[in-house]
Amino acid sequence: MIYKACLLLGAIILALDFVTANASGEPAPEAALLRRWEASEELPFSFVYRGRNASKLIGSWKRTVQEPIIDATETRRTITWNDPDTGLQVRAELTIYTDVPSVDWTLFFSNRGAKDTPVLEQVKALDVVVSSTKPEAPVVLHRLHGSVCAADDWLPFDQPLPPGRRIEMVTTGGRSSSICPFFNLHWDGGGVITALGWSGQWAASVERREDGKLRVRAGMERMHLKLRPGETVRTPRILQLYWSGNDPWEAYNLFRKMMFAHILVRIDGKLVLPPIAQMSTSFYELNNTNEQNVLAHLESTKGLGFDTFWLDAYWTGPNGFPASMGNYGFPIERVEPKDRFPHGLKAIGDAVEKEGLKFLLWFEPERVAPGTLIAKEHPEWVLSPAGDGSGLLDLGNPEARKYMTDYLNAAVKAYKVSCLRIDYNLDPLPYWQFLDSKDPDRVGMTEIRYIEGLYRMWDEIRRTNPGLFIDNCASGGRRIDLETMARSLPLWRSDNTCDMTDLKTETILQAALKNQVMSAGLNRYVPFSTVGQMGSTPYLFRSGFNAGIAFAEDIRSKDYPREQLRQALAEGKRLRKYYYGNFYPLSPITTSPKDWCVMQYHRPEKQDGMLIAFRRPETQDAAFSAALHEIDPAAEYDVTQAYHYDPSPPQCLRGTQLKTLTLRVEQRPGSLVVEYRKR
Repeated sequence: MIYKACLLLGAIILALDFVTANASGEPAPEAALLRRWEASEELPFSFVYRGRNASKLIGSWKRTVQEPIIDATETRRTITWNDPDTGLQVRAELTIYTDVPSVDWTLFFSNRGAKDTPVLEQVKALDVVVSSTKPEAPVVLHRLHGSVCAADDWLPFDQPLPPGRRIEMVTTGGRSSSICPFFNLHWDGGGVITALGWSGQWAASVERREDGKLRVRAGMERMHLKLRPGETVRTPRILQLYWSGNDPWEAYNLFRKMMFAHILVRIDGKLVLPPIAQMSTSFYELNNTNEQNVLAHLESTKGLGFDTFWLDAYWTGPNGFPASMGNYGFPIERVEPKDRFPHGLKAIGDAVEKEGLKFLLWFEPERVAPGTLIAKEHPEWVLSPAGDGSGLLDLGNPEARKYMTDYLNAAVKAYKVSCLRIDYNLDPLPYWQFLDSKDPDRVGMTEIRYIEGLYRMWDEIRRTNPGLFIDNCASGGRRIDLETMARSLPLWRSDNTCDMTDLKTETILQAALKNQVMSAGLNRYVPFSTVGQMGSTPYLFRSGFNAGIAFAEDIRSKDYPREQLRQALAEGKRLRKYYYGNFYPLSPITTSPKDWCVMQYHRPEKQDGMLIAFRRPETQDAAFSAALHEIDPAAEYDVTQAYHYDPSPPQCLRGTQLKTLTLRVEQRPGSLVVEYRKR
């Protein structure tokens, strides 16, 4: 018997039929979409083994299905196939989220034999036909730009998919989100969102055949390897969410619901929000950062309402950033630049704790600069094409990974760190290829072991420090994917706002515009993310606030508008609750300073929400007509407006009035927050 694609999902589909059945007892459209996999002639994954496609081999292999593990919103099961001739085992670990129509899986390949396997190659963790469409019906691939330190980082864009066209997506340099690893394929009557979890070099394609069928494929870009006896490797993690109808925003909000319920980081069972953080020396003293000026920044935060104090790269020693990357080791005190921090980093951590703030501290554990401690003392741990011990710390090396994990755990404890800021400023792909080039039958193994090691390190740090969360930075937002989102928050989603270092008004305004774009784009997949922003005026502060803020402005001056900043922070805390809700951009999302940018957050369970509207510096029209979502036209709502930080008294509006609301902002640039609650 040949086991087709959906045999992987058979038990799951039964569960989906049950939880998504409508009032008449018929399966909902989402479950019907999953059933199309059952009728497919293709596996939901593919690979080539012994020079043959898996579909020609796996049907004769022994198949084993473990009993499902079922809880309130998830069904998990494991399915294995074993090749009796070579000892290769394929294992699929599946999770079905029964509260949303989605399937989440990872494949594992193991050598259970006594000798090397034949070559395993062209592995696609996802390879599935997801729909048949009418030849004349439009199909669109909804995408976002990735993060490459450009002004349009995370900007949404659409690509039509006519019959016969294939769209290829290949990330660059081993950076998992230089191309956005989340995309939404939309056909007439429905679609599927695909999310990839692989913090390395992946490739994906979406194809519309001449017969109207749609095929989605994704996996590592390069994999050509033999497995040695006892070895196991994994593939990228795949999540697909199926949706019906023709409104992609229903799909995005289903995806947000799935992220909130199943993926995003929690501490003590509660979702971790981005901090409301003061960034201290980040844009000012830089490599002249020392104990005195750090404590001066800390003193300036008193009474304002920040919850986190941020110390970035420039504490590292002895030569600052980036020359000191690789100066990590034991005892941890030898890492500290005593000339600038005579009492060590512990004194800073103690001072932050005394002020009642959380401490966010920067590290870059994977980069090793020439002449640093690791380069000199442990060059065998480093992928070093230069041959001098500099390069990329090999997290696939268990000894190297343990050393760095132990160091970071020790630093977290000694310095009382609440948020471990991990940066990553190398393109890793050339380093992986450097080692792989030594054996043409092991291409991809260095990358696989490195990525596995990264996840193990982060997981071990989180287990050891249960109250800690990780800030995922990688030259900005270049390592944002499903797997890192399950372990961290991206508090620096792009390096493009770093041009604020010239501190000119026009560049700070440009940073605000970029922040608007990034929130409006990325929030459909990644609900919580931030990047630096300066300015306490409503327009500037609101542009940078996205359930939290990385506030980058120096507030030590005696004439700084502290009361305005205090009001801004108080407003941010008041509005935070809405960021858990459904999300809708109400204006086209552009990088033009001539356009409005308007966003809505709506909490269906509370029947309340907010609009946040930005009239940009060159916008000519002072009015914008906003068409709100999820408003009951027959109901009444209490509505407030806030041009500054003081909301107006509530006004009662009927749903018909609120549903199409004219916003007016006379100031340019200016902003407006509208809050509403159903009576």
